[in-house]
Amino acid sequence: MSKTLKIYLFSFAVLIVLMVAVDYSRTKPVDWSPSYRLEDKIPLGLYVLDHEIDGLMKSPVRRYNKTLYERYRESDSLHFKPETYLFINNYVYFDEKSLEKLLESVKKGSSVFISSDGFQANLTDTLNTRTEYVYKSASQTHLGYLQNEKDSLKLSLANPRWGDRSYNLTPVYGQIPFIEADSATTTATGYMIYPDGTKYINFVKIKLGKGSLFLHNQPSAFTNYSLMGNDGLQEYVENALSYLPGEQPVVWFVQGQTKSDAATTPFSVIFKYPALRMVWLIFVYGLLLFVFFTAKRRQRVVPIIKPPRNTTVEFTQTIGNLYFQEGDSTNIARKKIIYFLDRIRQTYHIDTQLLDNSFVQRLHLKSGKDLQRIRNAITFIRRINERGYCDESGLTLLNEYIEKFWDNPQNLNK
Repeated sequence: MSKTLKIYLFSFAVLIVLMVAVDYSRTKPVDWSPSYRLEDKIPLGLYVLDHEIDGLMKSPVRRYNKTLYERYRESDSLHFKPETYLFINNYVYFDEKSLEKLLESVKKGSSVFISSDGFQANLTDTLNTRTEYVYKSASQTHLGYLQNEKDSLKLSLANPRWGDRSYNLTPVYGQIPFIEADSATTTATGYMIYPDGTKYINFVKIKLGKGSLFLHNQPSAFTNYSLMGNDGLQEYVENALSYLPGEQPVVWFVQGQTKSDAATTPFSVIFKYPALRMVWLIFVYGLLLFVFFTAKRRQRVVPIIKPPRNTTVEFTQTIGNLYFQEGDSTNIARKKIIYFLDRIRQTYHIDTQLLDNSFVQRLHLKSGKDLQRIRNAITFIRRINERGYCDESGLTLLNEYIEKFWDNPQNLNK
């Protein structure tokens, strides 16, 4: 492991330790996201309601984790039995086919309870009701939700047996009361009261055929924060649900609100927790930086290889010295003659087997060398070959003839 890599890993480990220490020591912010999930224990989750609703309803409650349309496909249309359907979410929406089936079942005697911040237009139009935003806060009229800590609403129910009791709801996320309704089929069952005393209908019962629809516009009253508070909202929820008929089986539609609907990939777990998410992002960015700074091409220093030296001259000198030290001048003369004639063959492409006057003339014409010098050198070589012997003075003379032959033309007369 290189020194640079060790530094990177050590720095990363120190950073992780610091982050864990800071995250452990700091105050965790409250997650106010409106999840409305059954397993969430955050303020706007439905964990408490999920564990208490069986005791609040007179009939057993079945959690149904599919769409309304799938529910109707599974049911036996020939043997219809009225049921009570619950929908509690920050926004409840039905496609056209599902809404048609829902209203048909209500006409046949089913009951539907919908608690949502708002309602789709085709539902309110069909039921001859109208809703709209009302923008008010504790201090002044403004655009936006009542989300300050001091902002609150009072909720009340219209049943005389509960008197004029009201329940504080804070923080407030929905401000869409019912403005108009068909009095022949619609009954106001609950109100929301703003801090300035203005009163709006927020809970209605709409008679349709043999059944009824209950529309409620403050689903945050059913969340953990409301049910665990000290403002009596537990009683409000119990009383609101008591409007529903007790003899029908209850089906609570929770598709998209359960753990099984959530992504279960490793990344979903990592990004669910802020600390894990931050550690993962630092790891990814750190890895990218490491790759960026260390991805340069690394290779060993290429050694400088010197080209092979031509040691022919040194080798020849060494061999010559060896023969000279041995005193074998004849052998040295033979070697010099062989080398001389070989060079002539390589340079001038002349056959050197027969060293006669014709050879002398061809060499003179090919080389341009002085004719007399060529004749002297070739004659002396023939003499050594004929005698088979060469003393030191003859070796010196042979060397002189050869050297003068290879001299430049301007040096031939020297």
